[in-house]
Amino acid sequence: MQWIPEYRDDVPRVERFNLLARSTHWIHTVTFLLCLFTGLALFLRADWLAVIFGGFRGAGLVHRIAAVVMTVTILTAMVIGVKGVIAWLKDLLRFGMNDIGFLLKFPAEFLGLKVKIPPQTRFNGGEKMNSMVTPTMVFLLMISGWIIWWPSIWWPGLVRASYWIHDIAMILATIMVSMHAYLGSFHPGSGESFWGMWKGTVRADWAQHHHTIWYDETYGEKAQAEAE
Repeated sequence: MQWIPEYRDDVPRVERFNLLARSTHWIHTVTFLLCLFTGLALFLRADWLAVIFGGFRGAGLVHRIAAVVMTVTILTAMVIGVKGVIAWLKDLLRFGMNDIGFLLKFPAEFLGLKVKIPPQTRFNGGEKMNSMVTPTMVFLLMISGWIIWWPSIWWPGLVRASYWIHDIAMILATIMVSMHAYLGSFHPGSGESFWGMWKGTVRADWAQHHHTIWYDETYGEKAQAEAE
């Protein structure tokens, strides 16, 4: 069984994500996983997990280093790629009936049933929901984590609340990231999106089928008409 479809360069392809977006995504992925597993080792006091990082002290060190890299990467990408961030936010604000239709019909498609999905923009309804929840949880993780790291300079009540926020945000973020990883890479029909985030391009026919509105506005007849 082939989890991710073969990358084909013998068919027309269109750019989906630029280098900055892809680099930020994968650095965030690696640092998130490092924070997750080192955090679990520390939270559960799991010797079998901590030993991978050289013990609990090593797990704590890796956790902090990964957190710093994650924070710097995200903030830097937001500054350098501000135009991309604005475009992303604009697409989220286009959430409408087509996106609701996607969310209502996707469970059937997920189970392998053939359903007609309403035309989608650059991000479909599920991706928009993920884009609202996951970044929110990640920012809560970063803010609460920095407060926990230097508790002496903050109000004690805020520090206590930050522990709860950190734990709850990590649980929700882990659920969303797990769903995103499967649906964005391994779910039949969606695997082409993996190449969009790995190499930057996707098959043109796939983009036209899964993100009809975005394809038409960016590469299709509407984009050509505007260019003329």
